[in-house]
Amino acid sequence: MSNRAKRLARAGIIMICIAAVGHANMSVHAEPSSSELQKKTSNLQSELNGLNGQLNNLITQMDAMSQEAEELAGAMTETQNRLNEAQAAGEEQYEAMKLRIKYIYEAGDTSFIELLCSAESMTDFLNKTDFVKTVNEYDRNMLNELLDTQDKIAEEGKKLESQHQDLIAKQEELSSKRTEVESMIASTSSELSNYSAQLERARQAELLASRQAAEQQAAAERAANQQANNGQPADNQSSAGDASNSEQPADTKPVQQPVYTPGSSDGKQSLGSFRITHYCNCYLCCGSWAGGPTASGTIPTPGRTIAVDPSVIPLGTRVIINGQIYVAEDTGSAIKGNKIDVYVASHELTTQYGVYYADVYLAD
Repeated sequence: MSNRAKRLARAGIIMICIAAVGHANMSVHAEPSSSELQKKTSNLQSELNGLNGQLNNLITQMDAMSQEAEELAGAMTETQNRLNEAQAAGEEQYEAMKLRIKYIYEAGDTSFIELLCSAESMTDFLNKTDFVKTVNEYDRNMLNELLDTQDKIAEEGKKLESQHQDLIAKQEELSSKRTEVESMIASTSSELSNYSAQLERARQAELLASRQAAEQQAAAERAANQQANNGQPADNQSSAGDASNSEQPADTKPVQQPVYTPGSSDGKQSLGSFRITHYCNCYLCCGSWAGGPTASGTIPTPGRTIAVDPSVIPLGTRVIINGQIYVAEDTGSAIKGNKIDVYVASHELTTQYGVYYADVYLAD
């Protein structure tokens, strides 16, 4: 087998291995997909909306019962006042009746006889006798009427008291239901928040996986093209091209070389040429470290923060890139050797600024 055929075979094996690794990485985690999490989140939101509706209904019922309780308390107070008045009137009527009976029967034996004997005729006698009888019947009837009134008012008070007790029982039942619904709302809200966070992470992970798959595919294509280019006859390449290929490893040199930006030393110490990339504080760029501080504990700031390989540029070092002073504050697993990752304000800028090579100088 010729050398060219061997190189092409190696390139094919590399592509297969990269694809297999990418598939393995995507298959390790059996977490729910974003569509499943979206469905679960929607169901929880619907459930939460229903619970909030139940809570509002319970609050409305409790408010109505509170109003009813106030009206019932007013009615009970009025009924008690009427009962007190009726009892006072009955006592007054009873005292008046006793006085009249005492006057008629207890003022002396002659009083009643004298009243009857003073009659001028039989008609007058009967009239006076009927008068005494009428007074007694009037007192008795008035007393019975007052007693009936007291009984009716007392019965009305008992009914109001029974209604009041029923109302209290209903209020306690509604209060218990409200506590139960509020507990369910809190639990559902917590679960919804958890699933919403999972959904956001799943979406970010899917975006990251898509980006990694594209990068792996591009890397495989670059590797295959590099192998194919290395297999061409030497007389088809310029001497400059041979020197370049021998100086740079195949895994670090892309097919289309990024733009080289020469720097200006101004008497500063040169650190050499570096591959410049860009990153932001999002999940796609930083993964689980997204939103957090830098490796040196500072808050990443556009126009200042860069990620470096500490073995090449120690943290805290101030460097000049294209006339701009940056501070080495962060690190990264992919930032090894002469690579610098410049922090920018948004993910859109990471692709907008792209990748290039630039001379880097010590600022101090």
